[in-house]
Amino acid sequence: MPATHHSSAPPTAHGAPPPGASTPATPAVGRIPVLDVRPVVQHGRRPAKAVTGETFRISATVFREGHDAVAANVVLRDPEGRPGPWTPMRELAPGTDRWGAEVTPGAPGRWTYTVEAWSDPVTTWRHHARVKIPAGIDTGLVLEEGARLYERAAAQVPEDAGRRDVLAAAEALRDETRPAASRLAAAL
Repeated sequence: MPATHHSSAPPTAHGAPPPGASTPATPAVGRIPVLDVRPVVQHGRRPAKAVTGETFRISATVFREGHDAVAANVVLRDPEGRPGPWTPMRELAPGTDRWGAEVTPGAPGRWTYTVEAWSDPVTTWRHHARVKIPAGIDTGLVLEEGARLYERAAAQVPEDAGRRDVLAAAEALRDETRPAASRLAAAL
């Protein structure tokens, strides 16, 4: 199963290479690099192998400059190239930048996978809020920033998938009749 490295670098202006063209040997590295993707055999020269129905871990080093949080997914593609559902990755050991997820190919054939990574502003805000609110630092600003962030996030959530819950969290962050800690707890 060949690994496909992916970073947050935008696609080229020319799009995908024409059929039959070779792809670059070194993946593009953007502002959120995805490196050391595993499993890999002989630096990607040979496919990693698994038995149909066998669950195995895909891992990668994912990081970014600065202190903002990142998140990552694995997208498993079947032998026909159809993407399956994405699988969220989790940080394997806090502070190591090593992320992993368990996946299971469902049929025989040559499966591939892609690791996707992006900046995670909600997790970044939650971290800052958990530090600043109990300390009483910029409480009003932090809560308003969270409310605006949740409103932007709600615009991306389908109606039937919890949009009301995200908007309720934004409303709770602005509810000045509640203590700051209670407002924050409603959004975590």
